[in-house]
Amino acid sequence: MNVIPFRRERSHRQFARPVEPPAALGAEISPADRATSEDDFEDRRRMQQNLAAFLLVVVLLVVGVWMIDRLKAYSRAMACLESGHRYCIVLDPRHLPGR
Repeated sequence: MNVIPFRRERSHRQFARPVEPPAALGAEISPADRATSEDDFEDRRRMQQNLAAFLLVVVLLVVGVWMIDRLKAYSRAMACLESGHRYCIVLDPRHLPGR
């Protein structure tokens, strides 16, 4: 296998000012550089969005469980009616008229 070297001219030019590492690498960040009010607002907004998403998921789960329960009851009633029985639906005695 042959390796062909590519020679590149290196620039010997110096930077106009010395290069300093970013502040995140250990230097102190002055309070003027920080925008705490904006950060707090973003945190509050994110928490509100997370709460709204959580509530939406809970509502979807509750509605899903309720729908499955109703479909099961409907399915049992239809199977009972198809087999020829007359009294298929369980009545709640609280809703019956008094004797």
